[in-house]
Amino acid sequence: MEKNNEEHLLKIRSARAIVLTGFRLYLGNFRRILRFTWLPALLCALVSALYTNAIISAMPQLLAGIQQAAQGSATPMLTQGLLLTGISLLLDILLLLLLSYAFSLLSRHRSEGAIPYPARWISTPDWRMLMRTIGIALIWMVAISIAIVIPTVVIGVGLSLQSLTMMGTGLLLLLATACLLLPLVYPSMRYLSTRDTRLFDILFKGYRQGLRYWSTIFVIVFIIILIALVILTVITLPAIVLFIANMQAQAGILMGDPLGMPSYMGWLAFLVFTLSGFIEAYVILSLLFPLYYMAGTIEQHEIQRNEKSANTLY
Repeated sequence: MEKNNEEHLLKIRSARAIVLTGFRLYLGNFRRILRFTWLPALLCALVSALYTNAIISAMPQLLAGIQQAAQGSATPMLTQGLLLTGISLLLDILLLLLLSYAFSLLSRHRSEGAIPYPARWISTPDWRMLMRTIGIALIWMVAISIAIVIPTVVIGVGLSLQSLTMMGTGLLLLLATACLLLPLVYPSMRYLSTRDTRLFDILFKGYRQGLRYWSTIFVIVFIIILIALVILTVITLPAIVLFIANMQAQAGILMGDPLGMPSYMGWLAFLVFTLSGFIEAYVILSLLFPLYYMAGTIEQHEIQRNEKSANTLY
């Protein structure tokens, strides 16, 4: 395949160039990405719609369960909670599968210089990349849990003692841990876009390198999240309106009012939620491409930094 120099990964770019090149690669190869990832994206969308519908339909039972829990019986609330938890876990697994498809394409782009065109409409999972994706997800889950638990404990103690100093300290700890998590983006992206790296070999060294370029990572993450929020706000507006309308209708049932919804509303809501979830999946995937070029820029900076250090020794 002919390599496009503009899309070459190991090249120092400004923050603006990183974002533009990342989205250009994504949009320029969207048909290939869609052909390769449509099945896991559709599964994510269907389970997401199922989860949203389950929340809507379970709301009366959950509210009734809260009332019964106050009277010593929490069976309905426990049943609905377990159902929602199960669907949520399934959605998380499918999301990791979808991300592994995207990382598989990025690793091919890194090694071959281009995103390949899938030979089949249904692409089989890249199991090795899926395991790498799960490994990084577990590391992030542990890191985020630690970053949340410690400040929460400090804030909780501050509330119990009515100490503004401790509560302020807890909030500062929460901000500090969030800032310390940011450099982890670099080794995560580098590990998931290559196949010849080992997790713990790159994790600690990559984290230290990420600290050197904290401001670059922050700017890129801030920009792409802002872009994603604007897009998601627009495309999910119909789903949000339907969700609110259904929740109000379910709340009315608790007050003894009739449902007040046409019989086809359930299927219409499921269809809208599925379509919204499908589009959301590709908005999420688009964010990986600027992060991919951000990791390439940092890696190239480190290569040049090491070369300068080697030259000064001689």
